Amino acid sequence: MVPLGKYVAATLVLGAVASDSFNVLQHLGGNGQWFPGPDITGISSDVPAGCKVDLFASFSRHGSRYPDTGAYKEWTDLYYRIQAAGNLTITDSKLAFLSSWKPVLTDPDQQIAQLSTTGYKELYDMGATFRLRYSHLYDYNTNLTLWANYYKSSPRVRDSARLFARGFLGPNATDLGTIYALNSSDSRSFMNSLATSDLCPTYSDSGGSPYKDTWDSHYLPPIQNRLNGHIHGSFNLTQTDVSIIPYLCGFETQITGGTSPFCSVFTEAEILQYEYAQDLRYWYGNGLGTDVEKYMMLPVLDGLVQRFVDGPNKTYVDEEGEVFKPPRVMVSFTNDGQVNQLIAALGVFDGEEQLPAAMIPENRLFRASNLVRMRGTVGFERLSCSSSSSGSAGYGNGSRDGVYIRIVLNDVVYPVAGCKSGPGSSCPLAEYRKIVKGKLAEAGNFGKLCNVTDSSIPSNRSNVTFFTNPDLPFAIIVKP
Repeated sequence: MVPLGKYVAATLVLGAVASDSFNVLQHLGGNGQWFPGPDITGISSDVPAGCKVDLFASFSRHGSRYPDTGAYKEWTDLYYRIQAAGNLTITDSKLAFLSSWKPVLTDPDQQIAQLSTTGYKELYDMGATFRLRYSHLYDYNTNLTLWANYYKSSPRVRDSARLFARGFLGPNATDLGTIYALNSSDSRSFMNSLATSDLCPTYSDSGGSPYKDTWDSHYLPPIQNRLNGHIHGSFNLTQTDVSIIPYLCGFETQITGGTSPFCSVFTEAEILQYEYAQDLRYWYGNGLGTDVEKYMMLPVLDGLVQRFVDGPNKTYVDEEGEVFKPPRVMVSFTNDGQVNQLIAALGVFDGEEQLPAAMIPENRLFRASNLVRMRGTVGFERLSCSSSSSGSAGYGNGSRDGVYIRIVLNDVVYPVAGCKSGPGSSCPLAEYRKIVKGKLAEAGNFGKLCNVTDSSIPSNRSNVTFFTNPDLPFAIIVKP
């Protein structure tokens, strides 16, 4: 780990110069647009020799968007204070734009909380990419079922599923695609939705407090002092202003399609400090640093694993006798909080130490920038392997006949802690099922964990059924 003092010293040495290979847009935590993850595990994403993917599932955050109401209020507050200050003398060319800056939304009343044009592109491209990558799992011009969190506050999650379907299915998407938008506020959906925390009274996303608060108090004041030293007049940046500069960098860039001037304000070292603040926000907000929140998506993971255990050709019959065969490409969309909760449940970060509040771990595996950015995706591949089909090439020592699961986060393979004996560091599916069941046992009864007192809520449920039963009363059908 890098002690705080050593890290601050490194900041002073770097000054305002960023290395040529450093891309600020890839270090903004949950506020950056999508990019393929950096190869930090050293594991090839190619399908291992002797194996084939016979089932694929993904859970994705919605695509890039316009700011929510609260964030936009911070933008406009900054704008009005700059305007009220009148003439400013600014002695740093990278800050000179402030005098003429204004928020980039052209129609806030219509745009707030909606997908942006970059979001449209991310999702359409995602659909086309998955169609090419997993073309053997989809029969041409056949129906496709998808799932989405209904998310009453904005249609952006449902719209993300619609745009993905258009990229995957093409011109006939409206006829071929069916999206089941799960209303996680319906009491009948307890632990059976894509936002299970919505019906859990004990769930509370702290935003990373108090750990993030401690880190903010370390790294933000020096940046604030540095920047205000170049601004002369009746205006000064507050600590809140400074904290949203990287946010503005990410959002303005993807909204306008051109690099925001805010992206040049922080030094490389300062951006990395902001990135760590984002790590703390997610780790201690609803991730592995929490007591209740980290369990919330376990029922969804368990349902997915059971679907993988059942295999690609399994058909299901609901209570009304209706037959349903899920697609072999199973795609779901939700929000960053749920994606982060799922990441906490996966097991890939179980060997990581808790993140400290006053120093940056030197080689941490968990980085929010690589995980929960816009369109951030958790992928699962079911690998069916046979050494006889390839002369055991690529398997290492011994045979690896059998079925495995591989977890792919934004195109990067992350091995499950303590379970990577399969081809390509995959985990035997039977072993992974035991790991997930163990986590469920650790969580215990979700009704008790959530302190459910509403008698209309089925508080004894701990696994989802929506993957295998589309006929649910809280599922709203949406067409692409």
